[in-house]
Amino acid sequence: MKTMTLTSVVVLASLLPQVLSADKEADQPAVVGLQKQLFVDDYVIERMDGVQRILHQAERHGRNPILKPEHPWEGTALEMPIVFWDEERKLFRMYYWAIGKDAIYTCYATSPDGISWQKPVLGLHEGPDGSKKNNIVLRGEGPSARTRYVVRNPYSDDPARKFLAMYIDNTPGLTEYIAYSPDGLNWSTANKIGDLRSVTGEEPTSDPRFFLVEQGWAHGPDGRYRGIWRTESQDLETWNGGTMVIQRQADDDPNIEFYHATSHFLGKRTYHGLHLGYYYPFHTEPQGRKLANGVRMAGTIDTSLMVSRDTVHWHLVDRTKPLLPTGGKGTWDAGMVFASPEVIVGDTLRFYYGAWRKEHSAGSQNDGAIGLATLRLDGFVSLKARNRRGTIVTKPFKLQGRSLQVNADAEKGELRVEIVDQAGKPIEGLAAADCQPITRDGLRHNVTWSAKKQLADLKGRTIRLRFVVKDVELYSFRFVD
Repeated sequence: MKTMTLTSVVVLASLLPQVLSADKEADQPAVVGLQKQLFVDDYVIERMDGVQRILHQAERHGRNPILKPEHPWEGTALEMPIVFWDEERKLFRMYYWAIGKDAIYTCYATSPDGISWQKPVLGLHEGPDGSKKNNIVLRGEGPSARTRYVVRNPYSDDPARKFLAMYIDNTPGLTEYIAYSPDGLNWSTANKIGDLRSVTGEEPTSDPRFFLVEQGWAHGPDGRYRGIWRTESQDLETWNGGTMVIQRQADDDPNIEFYHATSHFLGKRTYHGLHLGYYYPFHTEPQGRKLANGVRMAGTIDTSLMVSRDTVHWHLVDRTKPLLPTGGKGTWDAGMVFASPEVIVGDTLRFYYGAWRKEHSAGSQNDGAIGLATLRLDGFVSLKARNRRGTIVTKPFKLQGRSLQVNADAEKGELRVEIVDQAGKPIEGLAAADCQPITRDGLRHNVTWSAKKQLADLKGRTIRLRFVVKDVELYSFRFVD
């Protein structure tokens, strides 16, 4: 693998902006189709008047922490949960780090509801006492087996490779490995990749099979600091397209660093066309503990949201407000919070997260457990006008559906929608005055008009939507055929 020089990092970062400019996007019609449209960026929005974009914070579950260290091999901290629903087994499966004194193991738990968890005795690997009576599911060749991703393998029909894992082992330093399993329990390491934070190679592409977002080193006037680095692969063996995608902007807190990030790893997996990423702002203490090379070690960490439509250009949804903040003074998750990618359960978004009681510099004197936080479906961001009328106008797009649904909370106000032509003129019978007002909270409101004119009559035409809102939280819309 090639090592990227300091000069090339700075130049490449300047050539790849984090998000396309709003002016450039405004010149392009949106592709809407039948895909749900969220408002985490301005992709579908042409203009807003009297409307504010609001990031909503995930709500902590009342039974937190839902998983705590309780066995000798689990040490004092459980971290970085990976959770998914197994349709065949009809249960939730979790892979998590157990951080012992001299080793980090990947352990395994199951749950019928994703809240109450059991740690089965697997009998697969020896723990620190030499016994296999434990729930250790993966061990590396070195002292650390830290799973980054566990997924069903969408690119192989080989029953021995039904599940795919990527994990880190310190052998020495940060080394990535790929492993496969027929059942998610018995794992075989297939290849040793190396440290992907130094990969350059070909230009990044917008449709990789696999991609990583992780910690890398950015460079500023005061030296290097933590940023977010992206790499990609088509076969899990050759990696390239190394790019610094998140670093400080001029108006950022000069003490902020971007500790690490995670996404869904599979290029084909999106949330309605969006790649959702979860990055960890590190609020460093400039007077706190540092390494000999000046790297800061003291400070708190929370979880924030970033999004991309191509895995290359990432947009930080709110640079100052976290999706999941630390828990507050005296709580079990007061020091650091690392949320994993969303798990959709019915009409709820779940975020399983690992958290620490103390801040980053506490080291071995720290302890951690696993918690759960939730949002409503599509509930990352809403558009809201308070105490007065506001409007949101979309870019033009070709209508493909026959009816319109919106996810909105209008209990305290009113939402109307009108269909306008490319010139912005309301289409007769489908104006805001003709719209049946929405005044309730719901995930799938059907928008209707009192006139005989039907939305289906416009199928194939280029239109815009104009949302007229007052005291409404508007989360998303979609067309249904």
